[in-house]
Amino acid sequence: MEQVIETSLEQANKLMHDVSTTESHTAQLESDVKTIYQDLQTIDNDLAISQKINTDLKNLDSALNEAVELLEVVSIIPEIGAEASELKNVISVFKKPVDEALVVSNKVESVVAPVRNAIGKVEPKVKQIDNALLKLMNAENQFASTLGGALQCINSLPNSTIKTSLEHELDSASEPVDTAVLKFDAQQVAILNAIDKAKEEAEDVKHLVMGLGSLQNQINAVMNVLNPLIASLNAVKNVLSHTIRVPYGGYPKTCYKKVLGVKVPYPCGWHTVYFSFSVEQIIKGGLHVIGPVMSLLNKAMNAVLQPVLRALHLHINLPQIPGLSILNDLSNDLTSFEANIVNPLDNLLNNLNLFENMYTDLEQFIDEIGKINKACGIASK
Repeated sequence: MEQVIETSLEQANKLMHDVSTTESHTAQLESDVKTIYQDLQTIDNDLAISQKINTDLKNLDSALNEAVELLEVVSIIPEIGAEASELKNVISVFKKPVDEALVVSNKVESVVAPVRNAIGKVEPKVKQIDNALLKLMNAENQFASTLGGALQCINSLPNSTIKTSLEHELDSASEPVDTAVLKFDAQQVAILNAIDKAKEEAEDVKHLVMGLGSLQNQINAVMNVLNPLIASLNAVKNVLSHTIRVPYGGYPKTCYKKVLGVKVPYPCGWHTVYFSFSVEQIIKGGLHVIGPVMSLLNKAMNAVLQPVLRALHLHINLPQIPGLSILNDLSNDLTSFEANIVNPLDNLLNNLNLFENMYTDLEQFIDEIGKINKACGIASK
């Protein structure tokens, strides 16, 4: 008799186990969907920074180009020529990854708008999915509670034909439902695996876009060093085009007046002779002027050149931009964003009838178990 009791309600107990497993999968699916929804909101918000970064990278690239060109110009000045050439080489090397990043940033920008548009369309769907999953979870838990109550009630009955009848009734009712539960759960697990992968992809994208703020700060840090340098270099460049005009010698100025109808010359002043050259011409030399004139030109040139040279500081350290690597990873992830994240959510939405049908099946079985439970309660009195 003891052996009969152990093997009775086998189908009902199996159903209890299978429904519990199914409920845990539904709960995991609901949690993953909710996580994706939250990640999508973060992605949507932080992707707005990408356009600013694209602009900042273009400005940085232009600033680096300008700095290289200016350093080439001012390198003709003997006092700073070697330093200017060395810094020009440093900036040229620094510029290469920035150029590459700008190409990638342009690629990112080409997909940002479609991605944000896709997020805007999928967010309402995610809410719909979440509501359906919560509804099914409640039904699964209610079903487990009702079935558990029936099992507990029947097991508490003394051995009798009534107990045997109720056991048979509950097992018979459990078998077709268990078949439906197992079939549903197999489909649910397949969907869960796809959504779990989508969740991982969304997490990766989220962490990348959250790094855009740090990248923007890194770019700004470089610009904060470059801008003062460029301003100082432009001041030096402007001085190079400045014209130096020095007087050296001259000759008497002759005027004329009529005396008894005759034009008579007389001295009436002095014509000063000027030499005019740009600072750049003076620095490059080869002017073919006499030594005293050259001394005057150098003196006048230094009067305007030295102040801007004193304000020029070529010993700078450009901060590194480690965040540039984010752009390449982000470009790859955003390109496959729809296939890896949006499509699994759309597929889940298209399969909501599976969850609705299971909800209906459980609701019907809850009523049936309720009747068995009620009969058990009567029998126990």
